[in-house]
Order: sequence, then structure tokens, then C-alpha cells
Amino acid sequence: MILPDGSVSTKCLEGRFSKEDSRMKKIEHLPLDLLHTFAWIAKLDGDAAAAAEQLGISQPSISKRLTALRRVTSDPDREPWLILKGRRWRLTSEGQRVRGIVADLVKRYEQMEAFVAGNLQGKPVVSLACGQQAAGGFVRIAIEQYLKAQPECQVRLSTPRGKARIEGVSGGQFDLAIVTDSPATIQKHARREMYVEDLFEDRFVLAANPHKKSSWHSVWHSLPERPVRAKELLELPFILPEADASRRRQFDEWFFKATGKTMNITIETGGWQTILNFAEAGLGVGLVTASSVETFRIQRNCKLTTRPLDPIEFPPDAVRLIARKLHGQDVPDITAIASELRTAIIDSSINHA
Repeated sequence: MILPDGSVSTKCLEGRFSKEDSRMKKIEHLPLDLLHTFAWIAKLDGDAAAAAEQLGISQPSISKRLTALRRVTSDPDREPWLILKGRRWRLTSEGQRVRGIVADLVKRYEQMEAFVAGNLQGKPVVSLACGQQAAGGFVRIAIEQYLKAQPECQVRLSTPRGKARIEGVSGGQFDLAIVTDSPATIQKHARREMYVEDLFEDRFVLAANPHKKSSWHSVWHSLPERPVRAKELLELPFILPEADASRRRQFDEWFFKATGKTMNITIETGGWQTILNFAEAGLGVGLVTASSVETFRIQRNCKLTTRPLDPIEFPPDAVRLIARKLHGQDVPDITAIASELRTAIIDSSINHA
């Protein structure tokens, strides 16, 4: 809540977290200029000089703001939102926790100012976060259907990583998000009770286009039509996510558990579409989601062939829709226009599944 003196009541921040979290309640008011400063510091990776330029203030002024922000957000029992490391300001765990909420407050305040000044048409906006794969597949179809039915609305689509999507919904940055995380992981990152709705299962498949002269051409074509077991993949060259990616660690664990061996890797790279590009070029076998192959085929007339994987050894992803939860009820706490988009997403996911 923006108060008459230009500060922000932290009751609006407290409401985004569980009642058990009393740390925020010690902060009575936060001046709006400090919230603007925090938002720009977070956005510019701790560069105070760049933040001062964006805010139109001097270096001494931003230094005073940062000192005040540290003082007002910390006490002996709670770390501040920012700490200075070298020449850059870094967000603490507490700063990361409130980052999305502060960004949302600042954005809404700026929209209100622009609207009062007559610079906005007042077009209702619904915000959605998902992965790049979903954005090019069933989410794109859902948005297309939604805008046909609601032409007066605007959709703001973001594609951050899964954890950022969860935190963004929890903090009010997004109305809705598509994730593949488990309910326990969603709860952990959100730090509050969330509305979670299962959409469909996205199974894992093999995708390849081996050249006739490649050493593994016959191995690929000898694979059975039934779901393939991990032990039948030992002679194939794989294109997988980078070694430090959580998805890659998951694949490694599954394969080793089933065979006691590691996969034969020829290329490590990021992103389903990149993996499929290499697979189509005949450079190896992609271990990817079925939806990524479907989107790839929609976007281009590809030559890939696929094989299903054993769902016991390679468990499918559960694709989920998340939103903030209405207190005391198992229903999403979203606006009417966001509810319409949710319906479009559910309809599109049913056809997709």
C-alpha cells in the first residue's frame, strides 16, 4: 500500500508470506525511493553507478539511499536486503526473497502514475511465466485463443527459469506460471501455500536422424517400437544438457540406476530446441520431452524419428499450472482476466496431451 507520505506499508509485503513469517513485520514503512533503488540495483546486478544513472540521481544520493535501505531492512535478528561485496551490491537471501514483490510494487506504482498522467489506455494486463518450450507450444496456442476472446486485454509473457517462475508468482510478479517442479519444491521456493493444478504428463523420448554411413545407424533402426529400456541405449551417442544442469543430473541418475553405467555423450548443450537441431543434423541422439519434439515439428518440416522411453526408468514430467492461493480455499487467487487465461491454458493442454 502506498501511504500519503510516499512510503510503502509493509503490510502488503507481509500478506504475500505465511503468518508464521514475522520477520517482515518489524519494518513499518519503506519510502518509495528506497524501493525504486532496490529494484534497480537488483536489475543491474548490483551496479550502483548504473542504478544512479537510471534513477537520475548523483552518486552521493544513491549511497545515502543504500545506507538507509540497509538500516531500515536489517536488525540483529535479520539480514539486510543488500550487502556490499567489492564494488557491487549483492542481494542476500532475504533480498532474493522480496525481489519479485518489490519489482511488482514499483511496476504497479509506475503504471498508476502513467495512468493518472494520461499515458496509459488502461488496458488490463495478465502476466504469465513459462519455459521457452511451452511458450512455443501449447502456451502460444492458449494465448492466441485467449486474445481472440479477450482482444481488449494484454498478455505479458516471461520465460525465466523454473525457480524464478515460482518465486515470481509467489511475490506477485506473475499471475500464473507453468512449471514441472514437484509440489514440495514449489512450496519450498514459494515460501507460502500455492495453488497447484496438474495439466498433463510430458513423457521423455529419443529423437534422431542418423546418416546411413554413421556407426550407430543400424543400432538406432534396430530399436524396438515398444518403450525402450536404458540397457538398449549403451551403443548410442547422446546429445544432452550440460553437466551442471539439473535435468542432466536427473538423466545421469536414471541411466546409472538402470544400467550401472554412464551414457555415451557426444555433445553437451542447453535447450531442447538446440539439442533437436543437432539431432536432426545426424550428430547424435537427443533425450528430450515429447512436447519439445512436437513444437520442433510445428516450427519446421524436420526429418527426426523418435522412440518412446520406458516410463519406469525415465519417469515423465508432470506439467503444472501454479498461482497464488486464496486464503483458506483451494482456489487460485487471480483476477477475472487471469482466470480466463487459465481456462485457455487448460483447454490447450488437454488438446496437447
